[in-house]
Amino acid sequence: MLSSRLRLSLRIFMPTIPDFVRTALTQLDLRLDDEAMSLLARYLDLLLETNKQFNLTAIKDVDTAWRRHVIDSLTLLPGLEHLAAAARVIDVGSGGGLPGIPLAIARPELAVTLLEATGKKARFLERCVADLPLPNTHVVCGRAEEVGHDRAHRQRYDVVVCRAVGPMNEVLEYTLPLAAMGGKVMIMKGVRIEQEMDAAGDALAMLGAGDLQLIPAYPDGFAAGDPAAVIVSIVKEYATPREYPRRPGIPHQAPL
Repeated sequence: MLSSRLRLSLRIFMPTIPDFVRTALTQLDLRLDDEAMSLLARYLDLLLETNKQFNLTAIKDVDTAWRRHVIDSLTLLPGLEHLAAAARVIDVGSGGGLPGIPLAIARPELAVTLLEATGKKARFLERCVADLPLPNTHVVCGRAEEVGHDRAHRQRYDVVVCRAVGPMNEVLEYTLPLAAMGGKVMIMKGVRIEQEMDAAGDALAMLGAGDLQLIPAYPDGFAAGDPAAVIVSIVKEYATPREYPRRPGIPHQAPL
């Protein structure tokens, strides 16, 4: 049953959702109810309005935001199907809340953490969590290199997600230390993934990686998606050595 606060929120904010969104989700075999769709639209409204005050995204128009932010993020959902209620998911380097907030909306029974190092962005995420609201979600303001050594977070998450902007051997050092044994990391990457994976072999071996899959984010012929988009799915098979992640800045300056 919806809370009174959420019922009021949805009455006040009745979004117009572009027709292509539901078509795209059907093509991806993803099913979201009207409540979830309304929350996604409300989230995009908050993101784009706040973006006028300080930079959260280079995308300014609503249609592109649905495609590049929401639909892209939801391509991770099949990788979360196995998770039971209260399973723990962390979005590393969440920025404006991607992919973590769309996933939290789509799977409200999961416990989602949004990890963001920049104070302004973390405060925006806290606003989203409070205003939408997202009671399953909380924000941690901190650097992955430090949070990865915190016993409350280190090797505690069933799934670690990341919309990666850095090279794989750097991103792996931010993410794998947070994954529980038998859990997995899911990293969203693009066209250069094969070259990046070639350079990431040492990092995978050193940080505890097991089975690895490269999964196309979109099926062939999917017009609204980026055909180069790939989800890198890595099982955490071995414990990450205690020296990783290294001190803040070192993974970027000297990737494994």
